[in-house]
Amino acid sequence: MKRKLKHYLLDAVISGDIGERTDNGLIVTTKEFVQFFEDKHQSKKDYFRSYLPSVSIEAGRRDMRHNKFLFKVGRGIYKVHEDAIHSHNAKHIHIIE
Repeated sequence: MKRKLKHYLLDAVISGDIGERTDNGLIVTTKEFVQFFEDKHQSKKDYFRSYLPSVSIEAGRRDMRHNKFLFKVGRGIYKVHEDAIHSHNAKHIHIIE
C-alpha cells in the first residue's frame, strides 16, 4: 500500500518532529507543516498550505473519517483527532525517523 501524506503527517506528529503536545491533544500549525514537508516531498507549497484545511472535520462534528482527522482550533492551528492517532498506531507500528 502506497503511503499517503496523511501517514507521513501522523508519523511526524506522533514522533514529535512537528506539532506540540498540549493538555488538549496534539496541535500542529500550517506553518510548521509546510516547513517540514516541502523539502521532503516534491510538491508545490500551495498544496501543503491547503492540505490541513482539506482534512479538517466540519465545525460541529466530532466523528473522524479516513479523510477527515483534524479539528481547526484557530487560524492555521489544528488538533489531531485522538482516534486518528490510535488508528494510525494500530496500522503502522513503525515511526519514520
